[in-house]
Amino acid sequence: MDAVVAVVLRSDPAALARVVAWINQRLTDSEYADQAKDSLREWLDLIRSRGLPGVLETLRDPGENARRLRHSSPFALIMPPKERVRILRRYETRRPRTHPAGV
Repeated sequence: MDAVVAVVLRSDPAALARVVAWINQRLTDSEYADQAKDSLREWLDLIRSRGLPGVLETLRDPGENARRLRHSSPFALIMPPKERVRILRRYETRRPRTHPAGV
């Protein structure tokens, strides 16, 4: 998904403003989980301090902190829906299955 998000952001840098607006909405939502807000604040700090170049770098960074941050990525809203569904289906086919006890 990160590669697709990077392509979208490179072709439409204004999409980053939509992500910031979405983050700001979630941060003011009293029903949104505090732990999720912490991650969104990290993304917002990154966007504000390093802009699009920092986001693109984080999307491709193999480091532990970047991987952790990507687990709470706010960028799904800018992905083309069909591409997102295709990636999720591919992931689902690779996900290990668990079986009920005794089966």
